Amino acid sequence: MTESAPLFILTSMRSYSSLVSTMLGQHPALYCLPEVNPFIAETLGASVNLLEMVRKRTLDGLYRAVAQIEWGQQTEETLTNARRWVAERRDWTAVHLMGHFATQLAPARLIEKSPSTVLAAERLASAVRLFPQGYFLHLTRHPVATTSSIAKISNYSDGGRSRGRDPETSWFEANIAILSIADQIAPGKYLMVRGEDVLTEPDRYLPQICEWLGLATTPQDLAAMKRPEESPYAAIGPLSAPFGNDPNFLRNPHYVARPIAMKPLTAPLDWTQDGRALRPQTQALSCQLGYGATHDAPRTAVGGTQ
Repeated sequence: MTESAPLFILTSMRSYSSLVSTMLGQHPALYCLPEVNPFIAETLGASVNLLEMVRKRTLDGLYRAVAQIEWGQQTEETLTNARRWVAERRDWTAVHLMGHFATQLAPARLIEKSPSTVLAAERLASAVRLFPQGYFLHLTRHPVATTSSIAKISNYSDGGRSRGRDPETSWFEANIAILSIADQIAPGKYLMVRGEDVLTEPDRYLPQICEWLGLATTPQDLAAMKRPEESPYAAIGPLSAPFGNDPNFLRNPHYVARPIAMKPLTAPLDWTQDGRALRPQTQALSCQLGYGATHDAPRTAVGGTQ
């Protein structure tokens, strides 16, 4: 049903998604999951097999969510139960998993924000196809800051010594992929918002996002959304599943109101050897997302709706 349709936050990595999604999840009508990566593969079993081989820690969010939702707490015992629970449901699809969570947490609407969703076109397409009534929030962050953060967390070394895509390509391809799928999302179910705006002016932007979702926002609701640290997932978890969100956020999950300065798109990139600026195509996309020279101050309205 539309009124319980989940909210998927689509974003490049290192784009405030852990903080923004958790803040939204503190609204009494919403529930933010940790990163459960529902679109990694067609079934839960295939997803677990793949992540066990590639990056085992990526499963932490799934196990923490199951432990919390099914047993009401996250301990080594409930995490063991959660792994058994997942193993017994290996044939479940994303629809089964999200549907079960929704039933358990009703009437709250789920929020899912795994950055892995935007890393492959087929995952994005699956999200839109499997959840035709879902809401999709495109969360952005300035590319100069985002690429610097990606380079830092991934220990990226410019000059060809690192494996994988460079941080600028990661930011560019993620946002292009989201924009490319946007016209396949049901009318009124896609919204774009700059993360800097939400964190700089939460009293303006959080109610606008909630209104888009069809939710009222009382002063008490807004105050609750400024306390993300109260989420059951806003802390380092037990030893066998410590993560499920950005580790930096888990170590300090509090929201602190602050201005967020944004550098010019032509600023030297601190992770490059020659201090080059963003490529022309990246600058053009940045302007499309609201990061042009005349758009670096917080705006008066959430932009990018269909």
